[in-house]
Amino acid sequence: MSDDVIKQAAEYLRDQIPGTGSSHAHAAVAHAIGYKSKKALLDDEQLDRENPNLVLQVDWDRDVLEKRISEMDGETPLKRVSSGHLMRVIRAGLAPACECCEEKSLSIRPLGYEEDDPTGWVCAPCASDEDEYGECMYCGPEHLYRADEINSAGECPAHAGESALDPEEEEDIESYIEYMTKD
Repeated sequence: MSDDVIKQAAEYLRDQIPGTGSSHAHAAVAHAIGYKSKKALLDDEQLDRENPNLVLQVDWDRDVLEKRISEMDGETPLKRVSSGHLMRVIRAGLAPACECCEEKSLSIRPLGYEEDDPTGWVCAPCASDEDEYGECMYCGPEHLYRADEINSAGECPAHAGESALDPEEEEDIESYIEYMTKD
């Protein structure tokens, strides 16, 4: 498979929305990330089309996508798909494949806390394997980690040790419990 994530996204779009032509798929990807045309996207020397995390670094533009899809010549299935669904398909196509099943997925999520530089990507079915993935009790469901990154207290590396109480906090809790349970 090509390292060009724009091409990957267009191929994924064509797989997810059968009957979509190659030029319309490439144009839709360009429009979704704010370009007026595929040529404008290709001419942008600042855009690293081989960056596996490009999906996290582009400026999404639903308005441009909606306007340009409505102006497309001829019949295209893209005109019959909601712009929200189309944006989700394009996002999934731009994202890397799942590190477990190696498939692109609408449910793909980045791993780790660094939003612009995740440690990997995983789809929802694979992420549901609690032996492989987990959530930090402090980060919550917004961030997913590999299970070996979560300690026995349910903390990610950034929050490791936060659930341990210092002696003063322990004394406060004991005092509170004693107060609440006295006759």
